Amino acid sequence: MIAARQFTSAAEMRAHYAAVHQRCFNPVVPPKPEPVVIEAAARFVTKKVPVWLVKDIHFDAHLVEWRDRAGNRPLAYLKDRCRELDVLYRDMIGPDRRRPTVKVRQQLIWELHRKFGMSFPALGRLFGNRDHTTCLYAVRKIQAQRGEA
Repeated sequence: MIAARQFTSAAEMRAHYAAVHQRCFNPVVPPKPEPVVIEAAARFVTKKVPVWLVKDIHFDAHLVEWRDRAGNRPLAYLKDRCRELDVLYRDMIGPDRRRPTVKVRQQLIWELHRKFGMSFPALGRLFGNRDHTTCLYAVRKIQAQRGEA
């Protein structure tokens, strides 16, 4: 059974809810234990320490990734295609204007426009705040190469 809490003043109520907020959103993290190194026969053996004690692991990371991917599907598609084409995502959104980079970028702009029906200003924002006419040029150029124009 849950009992209602009675407050005698507004200050007491604010202090209580600040303490609850502190407990919920800023939990005390215990210090990570140091790995124990044991010397044996001229080699080092480390004691097995659980991975979540060695580095920060969120057990719901798959949910966070799913939420991020579901929230911005074009961005997820762009990052996946960069991985498939073996190009760096930061090059696609960066200022690089060398021919190999530009060709791949134009291809990806065309793919996103065709697959998601994104507007040219939205494509420009996705590709590092480029002007919408850059995206318009890329789509028209790829369409002309494919004979779709």
